[in-house]
This record gives sequence, C-alpha cells and structure tokens, in this order.
Amino acid sequence: MKVDGHLLIDLKNGDEKAFETLFWKYNEHVYHFIYSLLYEKSMAEDLTQNVFLKIWEKHETIDVEQNFDAYLFTIARNLVYKETENRLLSEKLTESLQRQLSDVDSLMEERIDAESLREYINSLIEELPLSRREIFRLSRHEHLSYKEIAERLSISEKTVETQLSRALRFLRDRLSSDGFLCLITLFL
Repeated sequence: MKVDGHLLIDLKNGDEKAFETLFWKYNEHVYHFIYSLLYEKSMAEDLTQNVFLKIWEKHETIDVEQNFDAYLFTIARNLVYKETENRLLSEKLTESLQRQLSDVDSLMEERIDAESLREYINSLIEELPLSRREIFRLSRHEHLSYKEIAERLSISEKTVETQLSRALRFLRDRLSSDGFLCLITLFL
C-alpha cells in the first residue's frame, strides 16, 4: 500500500483527520499481521490499538521520506516480540512461584507431621512412671550421662540404665503398635 505523502505530512503536523485516515487504511492489515504471529484474537486487537497509539505518540518524528508500511509493521512486530517476551517471563515467574509454594506446602506438612509426632511422643512419656519419666528426661532432654543422672537422683548407674531401657522399650512398643515407628524412621 502506498501512502499519500501529503497524508504523512499532515500526520507529522498533528492532524487527527490524517491519523484517522491512516488508521482505517491500515487497521485491518496490522490486525491480521499480528494475529498471524500470536493466534489470539483479543491480544491481536490490543496490540493493533497499541501500534496506532505509538504512531500517534511519535507522529512528530515520522520521516515522510521513508516507507511508512515498513515503519508501521516494524512497530507491530516489535510489540509482538515484546508481548511474547513478557508472556514467557510471566510463565517462568508463575512456574517458579508454584514450585516455591509447593516446597513451602511440603515443608509445612512435614513440620505439622513432626509436631504431631512430637506431641504424641510427649504424651507417651507422660504415661511413664514418675521416676522413669524423670530419668528419661534427664537423659534425652538435658543430655546427662548415666553417671550424672545417678548422682543427681542418688541412685545407682545400673538403675538408671534399667529404667532408661524400660522407658525406651515402652515407647518403641507403643509407637510400633500405633504405626508411628515407620514415621519416626522416615524423620530420622
């Protein structure tokens, strides 16, 4: 399509009527060009409008000696490239966010499971006889040796060993009968 040189001069001087004439002359061609690249009707319509918006915004810098068709379709092509790039970045960002949310969900589930297991084990510890419970806590929570526990409670080291062994057997039996031993193995 050949554009009348006077039409471009009028556009360059800010004549809205010249712009409107160019719009109606090229609108359909630009739309089909963009649609052939994107295959998305609404996006092609939006980008076609943006092409003409750019033409109007830059009307003062239009070189009336240059090929207007090439200028117009270069703007259209560049807008399509920019839109495609934005979409790809958006998709990558969305995928990244989804992976991060999935990781957070998994971590939260693990924390909830671990906390539930910890609460259950603590409830089992509360079922132990008082002296056995005290020996267990000194060993596992305060990390005292058999000798230190024996000295603190004024009992023999053998008693500490026996009571701790019974406490651990009780916990192991209860956890295995309740199906929690598999979970503990997984956590460890």
